[in-house]
Amino acid sequence: MKKRILSSVITTLLASHASVSFANDKNIERLTVSASPFEQKLSDTANSVFIVSAKDLEIQKAVARNLSEIISNVVPGFSPSTETMSTFGQNFRGGKAIVMIDGVLVSTTLRAGGRDLQSISVDAIESIEVIKGASALYGNGEAGAIINVITKKASSEISFTTRVGAEAFMDELSDTGYSFSQTISGRSKSDVGFLINLAGKDRGNLYDANGDRLPGAPNSQGGMGNADEYDVLVKLDKEFEDSSFAFLAHHYNIENKLQYARIVNHENGLVAIDTSKPFEGTNPGTKLTTVQFTYQHQDLFGQELSLSAYKSKVDIDYEAGSRITSERAGIKAALQWRINELSRLVYGVEFATDNTEQASQRDVITGTDDAGNDILVSQKVCSICDITETKLSPFVQYWQQVTDQLTIQAGLRYENFDIEVPDYNRYMRKTKTLVAKEGDTIDFDKPLINFGLVYSLSDSSELFASYSQGYSHGDMRMLRDMPVDTVAEFADEIPATSTKYYETGLRFNDNALRASVAVFYSDVKDGYAYDYNVKANNGKKVAGMIVADENIWGYELTIDYDINEQLTFGGAISQSEGQRRNELTDTEYWMNSAKITPVKVSAYANYQFNENGAIRLQANYVGDRDKLSPRGEDGYNFYESPYDGYTLVDLVANLDTEFGHFSFGVDNLLNEDYQPLVSQMNKEVYLPAYRYQFSGYGRRVVLEYSVNY
Repeated sequence: MKKRILSSVITTLLASHASVSFANDKNIERLTVSASPFEQKLSDTANSVFIVSAKDLEIQKAVARNLSEIISNVVPGFSPSTETMSTFGQNFRGGKAIVMIDGVLVSTTLRAGGRDLQSISVDAIESIEVIKGASALYGNGEAGAIINVITKKASSEISFTTRVGAEAFMDELSDTGYSFSQTISGRSKSDVGFLINLAGKDRGNLYDANGDRLPGAPNSQGGMGNADEYDVLVKLDKEFEDSSFAFLAHHYNIENKLQYARIVNHENGLVAIDTSKPFEGTNPGTKLTTVQFTYQHQDLFGQELSLSAYKSKVDIDYEAGSRITSERAGIKAALQWRINELSRLVYGVEFATDNTEQASQRDVITGTDDAGNDILVSQKVCSICDITETKLSPFVQYWQQVTDQLTIQAGLRYENFDIEVPDYNRYMRKTKTLVAKEGDTIDFDKPLINFGLVYSLSDSSELFASYSQGYSHGDMRMLRDMPVDTVAEFADEIPATSTKYYETGLRFNDNALRASVAVFYSDVKDGYAYDYNVKANNGKKVAGMIVADENIWGYELTIDYDINEQLTFGGAISQSEGQRRNELTDTEYWMNSAKITPVKVSAYANYQFNENGAIRLQANYVGDRDKLSPRGEDGYNFYESPYDGYTLVDLVANLDTEFGHFSFGVDNLLNEDYQPLVSQMNKEVYLPAYRYQFSGYGRRVVLEYSVNY
């Protein structure tokens, strides 16, 4: 089977003709990655890495509404935007993306809330690192990638930046959204660095290519229409002779203010608003608060020390009244020993706790009255109840420069986490009663290794190859529908997912030309997926999920080329594909659209008129995918409908003047009438009530002005 898969990868690669750059820096050696406790050179990294710079962010924020859309626009391998609050269906290389802000995990791993990338204002971000695969330093489970969001840093001198903006759809210019941000940054007389960033947005309503108003939330996951958000970031730092201290406090809040109920237009199958019926329910929203302390010492008994401690809380609200609350705390201690000029060792330990609950109000039958009628009482009922995860993971990573050209790395991480589930009551929707379930502690542990090498072909090019292992538990929402009476009986039905991850590629970065190519393959044991393929009904179906082995493979190519000092062209192509295996019948079938994205191609042209003005035209194409057959004449299983591709074109112009900086963007310049991929997953599902299709955004214009003083 593996030979057939690798052959498929090679054949697909040979058929490809485009690529895009992994970064815009002119020299590989100068690029660094900071997601680990200590910064490391890109040339020491045996994984694919994509760095979204401050310049990239400045361009993309003019045509993207949030972090999810920005990453989708510029990073190969990441699924297209869902155009909602949720990241459901957005993956890297068929796997989950773990999101961190300044190295602190914000993904709700015990209960996947789908709001990981709706957790910070773009105005608070300095850059973004996307690191594919796994290693001992990151401990990102079976994730397809780590997204590490790096917040703005204090400037060397006191400065102020004010930014204001407005956005509206061309067919409804009167329905305008506004944005504002203020940054104060600098250093005090006692050399304490400080930064305060305040950002807020009052978003307008959304419209499609035909000028029709879209629902504020096209599905129950929450949307970006009429959504208000604000973000507060405070940072302090102090450098001493051989040590440094840093403090971060961050709070983010977004609320999707819904006005009308949704209905389905039966003529075209699209979700629309019902202006005759006001929305009744809870406004979807997310609140995230994080406090982090970091201490570094450059010479502790001849080694470098990094200590980081954090505490965070996230609340995720859904319109049905359900709320996920996750409270986390952790500490990461690491030492770096530079053994000599050719070798170094990083080792340490990570300890973290996570207490998560999801609850909502339910009508529960508590008894009968004198007339024999049921007594209904509304009470708080949890889907997952006060679950606590305790994680203790020691790790070690070693680098050795074998020759002037060859560097190898090897690492070991011992993943060890316990999930304590208390006794709880399962809510039975049909009978509106509660059934007692007995809790227990679920233990997971496994040693994980990784190995990689980087071979320098020249000052501007290098080959890399890596093998890494991942290990993580599934979404604990499965406890909500646990069919047995005790967690102890159920533990074997929810095993941890183990991943073997292989990647090889080439990076090239020399003057006018920057390019990269990567090929990857994942061997996944006990992968979780929303999988309704009838051939996969193998006895492990839990809460709409099937646990099965997976094989995922694909490629990514990138290129940027400077025609001259004014004109630059670039593009990218990426594709992943995957299959799952039915253990009972030993048959394989294609993975569905909840995890696999069709081929994605991006291209751009950037023209710099002079040092003050530039214009960029970019296009993103998503291909078709039709891998699975209908279950019968009534339609497809869930998440198995075929995809219809689409192309979106954006225009961005920037101008620096003595009065400040102006940015103008047109999103969906050609006013393409399309449906986002997440809308198409169930467009032909056999149950029409669950199709929930919705149109994408129409042509939108954005104008921003900023001034530094």
